[in-house]
Amino acid sequence: MNIVVISGSARPQRRSHQVALEVQRRLSNRQHSCSLLDVKALNLPLLENTLAETANPSAVLKETSASIAACDALVVVSPEHNGSYSGALKNTMDYFYQEYSRKVFGLVAVSSGMLGGVNAARNMQHYALRLHGIVYPEFLLTPKVQTLFTDGQLTDEGYGQRLDKFLDGFLWLAEAIKGAKEQKEK
Repeated sequence: MNIVVISGSARPQRRSHQVALEVQRRLSNRQHSCSLLDVKALNLPLLENTLAETANPSAVLKETSASIAACDALVVVSPEHNGSYSGALKNTMDYFYQEYSRKVFGLVAVSSGMLGGVNAARNMQHYALRLHGIVYPEFLLTPKVQTLFTDGQLTDEGYGQRLDKFLDGFLWLAEAIKGAKEQKEK
Protein backbone atom coordinates (compact mmCIF):
# COMPACT_ATOMS: atom_id res chain seq x y z
CA MET A 1 0.00 0.00 0.00
CA ASN A 2 1.21 3.49 -0.87
CA ILE A 3 0.72 5.94 2.01
CA VAL A 4 1.58 9.62 2.35
CA VAL A 5 2.26 11.05 5.81
CA ILE A 6 1.80 14.81 5.98
CA SER A 7 3.80 16.60 8.66
CA GLY A 8 1.70 19.69 9.23
CA SER A 9 3.78 22.21 11.13
CA ALA A 10 6.19 24.83 9.85
CA ARG A 11 7.26 26.21 13.23
CA PRO A 12 10.95 26.14 14.19
CA GLN A 13 10.54 24.08 17.39
CA ARG A 14 7.85 21.76 16.03
CA ARG A 15 7.36 18.61 18.06
CA SER A 16 4.58 17.19 15.89
CA HIS A 17 7.21 16.44 13.25
CA GLN A 18 8.68 13.76 15.55
CA VAL A 19 5.24 12.13 15.64
CA ALA A 20 5.00 12.25 11.81
CA LEU A 21 8.42 10.63 11.51
CA GLU A 22 7.39 7.91 13.99
CA VAL A 23 4.20 7.23 11.99
CA GLN A 24 6.25 7.00 8.80
CA ARG A 25 8.77 4.66 10.44
CA ARG A 26 6.08 2.32 11.77
CA LEU A 27 4.25 2.19 8.44
CA SER A 28 7.51 1.46 6.62
CA ASN A 29 8.28 -1.30 9.14
CA ARG A 30 4.94 -2.87 8.16
CA GLN A 31 6.20 -3.09 4.57
CA HIS A 32 4.15 -0.19 3.19
CA SER A 33 5.53 2.35 0.76
CA CYS A 34 5.44 5.50 2.84
CA SER A 35 6.52 8.99 1.84
CA LEU A 36 6.61 12.13 3.96
CA LEU A 37 5.23 15.47 2.80
CA ASP A 38 6.64 18.07 5.15
CA VAL A 39 4.87 21.44 4.93
CA LYS A 40 7.95 23.15 6.32
CA ALA A 41 10.25 21.67 3.67
CA LEU A 42 7.72 22.30 0.87
CA ASN A 43 7.47 25.93 1.98
CA LEU A 44 4.66 26.72 -0.46
CA PRO A 45 3.77 30.40 -0.75
CA LEU A 46 0.47 31.75 0.48
CA LEU A 47 -2.23 30.31 -1.72
CA GLU A 48 -3.36 32.53 -4.56
CA ASN A 49 -4.56 29.77 -6.91
CA THR A 50 -5.02 26.05 -6.58
CA LEU A 51 -2.83 23.80 -8.69
CA ALA A 52 -5.70 23.35 -11.15
CA GLU A 53 -5.89 27.14 -11.64
CA THR A 54 -2.14 27.76 -11.85
CA ALA A 55 -0.91 28.54 -15.36
CA ASN A 56 2.69 27.39 -14.84
CA PRO A 57 2.87 25.25 -11.70
CA SER A 58 6.26 24.70 -10.12
CA ALA A 59 7.96 21.32 -10.16
CA VAL A 60 7.32 21.08 -6.40
CA LEU A 61 3.58 21.51 -6.92
CA LYS A 62 3.52 18.94 -9.71
CA GLU A 63 5.53 16.41 -7.66
CA THR A 64 3.38 16.93 -4.58
CA SER A 65 0.21 16.54 -6.62
CA ALA A 66 1.52 13.35 -8.21
CA SER A 67 2.50 11.93 -4.82
CA ILE A 68 -0.94 12.55 -3.33
CA ALA A 69 -2.75 11.33 -6.45
CA ALA A 70 -0.75 8.07 -6.47
CA CYS A 71 -1.25 7.22 -2.81
CA ASP A 72 -3.89 4.88 -1.43
CA ALA A 73 -4.23 6.71 1.89
CA LEU A 74 -2.92 9.64 3.92
CA VAL A 75 -2.03 10.18 7.56
CA VAL A 76 -2.20 13.85 8.47
CA VAL A 77 -0.25 14.92 11.57
CA SER A 78 -0.91 18.41 12.90
CA PRO A 79 -0.31 20.33 16.08
CA GLU A 80 -3.23 22.17 17.60
CA HIS A 81 -2.83 25.90 17.01
CA ASN A 82 -5.44 28.19 18.57
CA GLY A 83 -8.10 25.49 18.74
CA SER A 84 -7.61 24.12 15.23
CA TYR A 85 -5.05 22.51 12.95
CA SER A 86 -2.01 24.34 11.60
CA GLY A 87 -2.51 27.20 9.15
CA ALA A 88 0.58 26.06 7.24
CA LEU A 89 -1.05 22.65 6.81
CA LYS A 90 -4.26 24.20 5.47
CA ASN A 91 -2.36 26.44 3.08
CA THR A 92 -0.37 23.49 1.72
CA MET A 93 -3.31 21.12 1.41
CA ASP A 94 -5.55 23.74 -0.23
CA TYR A 95 -3.37 23.73 -3.35
CA PHE A 96 -4.89 20.35 -4.20
CA TYR A 97 -8.41 18.96 -4.32
CA GLN A 98 -9.14 16.12 -6.71
CA GLU A 99 -6.02 14.31 -5.48
CA TYR A 100 -7.75 13.60 -2.12
CA SER A 101 -11.03 12.23 -3.44
CA ARG A 102 -11.92 8.79 -2.07
CA LYS A 103 -8.63 8.46 -0.20
CA VAL A 104 -8.61 7.20 3.37
CA PHE A 105 -7.44 9.79 5.90
CA GLY A 106 -5.95 8.96 9.29
CA LEU A 107 -5.82 11.99 11.58
CA VAL A 108 -3.21 12.54 14.27
CA ALA A 109 -3.40 15.62 16.47
CA VAL A 110 -0.55 16.78 18.67
CA SER A 111 -0.52 19.06 21.70
CA SER A 112 1.70 19.98 24.61
CA GLY A 113 -1.43 20.05 26.79
CA MET A 114 -3.62 17.37 28.34
CA LEU A 115 -6.29 17.21 25.61
CA GLY A 116 -3.95 16.02 22.88
CA GLY A 117 -5.26 18.30 20.13
CA VAL A 118 -8.87 17.11 20.11
CA ASN A 119 -10.07 20.39 18.56
CA ALA A 120 -7.52 20.11 15.76
CA ALA A 121 -8.60 16.51 15.12
CA ARG A 122 -12.28 17.45 14.87
CA ASN A 123 -11.53 20.33 12.53
CA MET A 124 -9.29 18.13 10.36
CA GLN A 125 -12.13 15.60 10.18
CA HIS A 126 -14.51 18.20 8.74
CA TYR A 127 -11.85 19.40 6.32
CA ALA A 128 -10.99 15.88 5.07
CA LEU A 129 -14.67 15.13 4.51
CA ARG A 130 -15.01 18.34 2.51
CA LEU A 131 -12.13 17.11 0.34
CA HIS A 132 -14.21 13.97 -0.34
CA GLY A 133 -11.86 11.88 1.75
CA ILE A 134 -12.88 8.82 3.73
CA VAL A 135 -11.92 9.50 7.33
CA TYR A 136 -10.92 6.70 9.66
CA PRO A 137 -13.28 7.50 12.56
CA GLU A 138 -10.77 7.14 15.41
CA PHE A 139 -8.32 9.99 15.89
CA LEU A 140 -4.92 9.53 17.44
CA LEU A 141 -4.63 12.24 20.08
CA THR A 142 -1.14 13.04 21.29
CA PRO A 143 -1.12 14.88 24.63
CA LYS A 144 2.04 16.18 26.29
CA VAL A 145 4.16 15.52 23.20
CA GLN A 146 7.17 17.06 24.96
CA THR A 147 7.32 13.99 27.25
CA LEU A 148 7.12 11.29 24.56
CA PHE A 149 10.49 11.51 22.80
CA THR A 150 14.12 11.57 23.86
CA ASP A 151 16.65 12.54 21.19
CA GLY A 152 14.09 11.83 18.45
CA GLN A 153 13.25 8.35 19.77
CA LEU A 154 9.81 7.47 21.10
CA THR A 155 10.28 6.51 24.75
CA ASP A 156 6.64 6.30 25.90
CA GLU A 157 5.51 2.67 25.46
CA GLY A 158 1.87 3.52 26.15
CA TYR A 159 1.77 6.02 23.31
CA GLY A 160 3.55 3.52 21.05
CA GLN A 161 0.82 0.96 21.77
CA ARG A 162 -1.93 3.52 21.05
CA LEU A 163 -0.15 4.46 17.81
CA ASP A 164 0.02 0.81 16.73
CA LYS A 165 -3.67 0.28 17.51
CA PHE A 166 -4.54 3.42 15.52
CA LEU A 167 -2.45 2.21 12.57
CA ASP A 168 -4.08 -1.26 12.73
CA GLY A 169 -7.53 0.25 12.30
CA PHE A 170 -6.44 2.84 9.74
CA LEU A 171 -4.71 0.19 7.61
CA TRP A 172 -7.70 -2.15 7.83
CA LEU A 173 -9.96 0.57 6.41
CA ALA A 174 -7.41 1.67 3.79
CA GLU A 175 -6.91 -1.91 2.59
CA ALA A 176 -10.67 -2.51 2.46
CA ILE A 177 -11.21 0.63 0.38
CA LYS A 178 -8.28 -0.22 -1.89
CA GLY A 179 -9.68 -3.72 -2.39
CA ALA A 180 -13.12 -2.34 -3.23
CA LYS A 181 -11.60 0.06 -5.79
CA GLU A 182 -9.60 -2.75 -7.39
CA GLN A 183 -12.67 -4.98 -7.52
CA LYS A 184 -14.69 -2.24 -9.23
CA GLU A 185 -11.96 -1.72 -11.84
CA LYS A 186 -12.11 -5.40 -12.90
